[in-house]
Amino acid sequence: MASAKQFNYPVWTMVVREKSGGPTLQEQLFIQLRRLIVNGQLARGARLPASRSMATDLEISRNTVNIAYDRLAAEGYIQRRPGSGFYVEESLPEDSVRPGGERGLPPSSLPVALSARGREASIRHWSWSRQDKFDLSPGMPALDIFPYKQFGKIAANYWRRFAVSDLGYGEGGGLAALRQQLAIYLSEARGIRCEADQIIVVGSTLQAANLVAHVLLDAGDVVGVEDPAYATLLSTLRSAGLRLTPVPVHRDGLNADDIAHRAADARMILVSPIGQFPAGATMSEPAIERLLAWANTSDSWIFEDDFNSEIRWRGTPLVPLAARKGGERVIHVSSFNRVLAPGLRLAYLVVPRELITAFTAVQDSLSCYAPLTHQHTVADFMASGELASHIRRTRALYRDRATAIMTALKEKLGDVFDVPTLDAGLHLTLTAHEPLDDVELSRLLRGAWIDTPPLSSYCVERKDLFGLVAGFGNLSPERLAAAVQRMELVTRRFLERTGKSS
Repeated sequence: MASAKQFNYPVWTMVVREKSGGPTLQEQLFIQLRRLIVNGQLARGARLPASRSMATDLEISRNTVNIAYDRLAAEGYIQRRPGSGFYVEESLPEDSVRPGGERGLPPSSLPVALSARGREASIRHWSWSRQDKFDLSPGMPALDIFPYKQFGKIAANYWRRFAVSDLGYGEGGGLAALRQQLAIYLSEARGIRCEADQIIVVGSTLQAANLVAHVLLDAGDVVGVEDPAYATLLSTLRSAGLRLTPVPVHRDGLNADDIAHRAADARMILVSPIGQFPAGATMSEPAIERLLAWANTSDSWIFEDDFNSEIRWRGTPLVPLAARKGGERVIHVSSFNRVLAPGLRLAYLVVPRELITAFTAVQDSLSCYAPLTHQHTVADFMASGELASHIRRTRALYRDRATAIMTALKEKLGDVFDVPTLDAGLHLTLTAHEPLDDVELSRLLRGAWIDTPPLSSYCVERKDLFGLVAGFGNLSPERLAAAVQRMELVTRRFLERTGKSS
């Protein structure tokens, strides 16, 4: 990697020569180079080009450059090092008049007025979540056993045999080879019968939601959403001009009676039938049957966010809504975020055959695409049988990690939170036995490098849920135990300070 002190791009070519009648050329060059230095575009400690090189680049005389350099040096912006050339000073004259010697760009005076959508997205954006420097981050898979070696071999083979077409815009709907592998996987592992061209590959579940909103819904249409729910997904739907009606999530998921009562005019219902995020609820068979019947009777759509189904270490895997009788109005959505890694930026939808043309057209207009190189790599990874092996390998690992965090939490904080028993997924929801300020507690835990978002922040209308959402997929049992110990220490201090300790 190139040093920050080197110039990969000649920023000095931004110098603009003014027309005659203004300052001399030496003055112009001095003023503009000084501005580049003060603004940080010519970094402190960076070596300036030789006067001959700059003169050639700017098509001016070398003497003009030398005069500008000498003046910059005299005023403390650059220094000459014998036998080496000119370098930008580490300390600039402006530092003495900036509070605390601040460096960087001057403060902007541009008035900023965000749209309502921009304000909502900013408020709900958890920029620090799901980062590997935090412990207990919900939804992070076991990146410590990611198949780096196999991916490296496949990627190397791809770049050795790639065609010029691989550097183009790719195929509508996604790479054909990946869509074919997904069709096989969905049929064999999930029971969803579909053709490869019914699968639309995108970069994320949020892109999938945006596509569905533009293809099937109009601005002002009502969408029934789970409460609590994944806040960023709700922001995506609101940004498409949709009206969201929250439906409470019970222990067995959404209730069709609640939908009929609260969202009778909904054109679509957004649902996570298995291990719902963040509540962790899994829909019962009767609840699923009633939901499918409601969708078909009302001619509404179901957006099935099947993010959690592959990660199950106990019990019989549940059949997706899209694979069931009456599932014709289900748009099945899933991703590789948890089964492999979120950094791959790969997700997909399964759409009815009648909608393929519309979805691929809107995909093109919204530019909802996934990296083509990642599509090639994952397609070959699946074709080699490595994905199936990886999923089998992770099941036992996630079982052990889930057991470790459940045991530690019940021992250390079982008197504060209800600790659920898990048989699937990568997160668990800690519901407080009594109301507490989970936003403040989450903030304090963040200071201890623990990423457990407050449960109340995922609520749309509900005011009865308080707690934390914790993950365990990316930590060994030993690290999980240590993280829970830190979590207990911060929580006990918080409870003492708020007068809630027993």
